[in-house]
Amino acid sequence: MLIALGSPQGAGDDGVARQAAVPSEAPLGAAPLVGRGSIWSPDAASAGKAPIARQVRIERRVIMRITPQPGNSRRGFLSQLPRQTAPRVVERPHGECVDAGEIVGVADRGSRLVMYMRDRQIISAELEKACSPRDFYLGFYVERSPDGQLCVNRDRLMSRAGAKCRIADFHRLIAVAD
Repeated sequence: MLIALGSPQGAGDDGVARQAAVPSEAPLGAAPLVGRGSIWSPDAASAGKAPIARQVRIERRVIMRITPQPGNSRRGFLSQLPRQTAPRVVERPHGECVDAGEIVGVADRGSRLVMYMRDRQIISAELEKACSPRDFYLGFYVERSPDGQLCVNRDRLMSRAGAKCRIADFHRLIAVAD
């Protein structure tokens, strides 16, 4: 049994934390760590020094924040088209994944979430049936996957308001002239 370092039971008169005594009828799992080849150094404990850890486990979790695209920048994506008529936009199928690092902005448009990519593509994402794109008007968070991709039916988007949704389908929006 180990006592927390800050507890009065674990500190001796000199203020140094010590291992608690284990009763003889204690199960095998409660045996002192020093006797089982633990990560604690027996030399440091007997010398009155703090124990030295020989093992450290570091876990890393990266969460990406995708922010809404400013209005002026959004207009710039379609500004290179001829000015005679308003462009008509059609949806074309897109793959199962997009590179999450390439998303520069997001907006909610009707029943879809529109993502603006660094390479000037516009991708629309259809969310699960129970989800509304309006929940994501302030952007969203997504946990970065090992491959760096945002994929259909795999990754969960988290809105700043607390909604959690998966993406059901991706489409690429392409401007066509009439």
